Amino acid sequence: MGDIYFNGTALASEKKVKFNGTDMSNVYFNGTKIWTYYSETAQAFTSSSTYTLDPAETSVQYKLSGGGGGGGGASGYTGATAGSAGGDTILKVLAADGSVRQTIATASGGAGGQYGGGNRTGASDFSIPSGWANPPWSSTVSDGGLGAQGSGEGNPSGTGGTAGSTTSGTYTINADGNDHSLQITIGGGGGNGGAGEAGQYAQSGNSGGAWLLYVIS
Repeated sequence: MGDIYFNGTALASEKKVKFNGTDMSNVYFNGTKIWTYYSETAQAFTSSSTYTLDPAETSVQYKLSGGGGGGGGASGYTGATAGSAGGDTILKVLAADGSVRQTIATASGGAGGQYGGGNRTGASDFSIPSGWANPPWSSTVSDGGLGAQGSGEGNPSGTGGTAGSTTSGTYTINADGNDHSLQITIGGGGGNGGAGEAGQYAQSGNSGGAWLLYVIS
């Protein structure tokens, strides 16, 4: 079947249709909606969310980063421990009943810092890949946390946590019509290992991020 035209304009999803000079959002024929205006727009996420796919969408471009690891505590201080790993950022496609059809991609969280590892300044800042946008990737997203400051050789500082990892790609929406929504789980920052010198405790890692662009054919 060929294109459908309205007032001389082909009803393409991304093309504006006007009626008496006014942009239309929807076009109906005999009471049935036959066209809806749709624009490819990227979305940024720094917290977990679910996105319902539009029938016009045929693929999704994605970029993900995991949470940064927490810094380790300094040795010899009460309650100090190693830092915790950052959480994974995960993209899944769900059916209409909420069941998982496929895990599309995972960006792993960074490792937690060592207890008394001796290098407080070893925290890893996340290196934003070329072409990755802000939002969501600011100067702190996915960073590892600083370790706690020790008091010398006898009580070495905790090691900083490492930054979250990255992954990117394109997911082609299944032609069977059962890909209903995308579930975006943002990896949290790893917990800090606690104590060190006064005012110089270990820091927690920072949460990851996600960026999605929904594409129509």
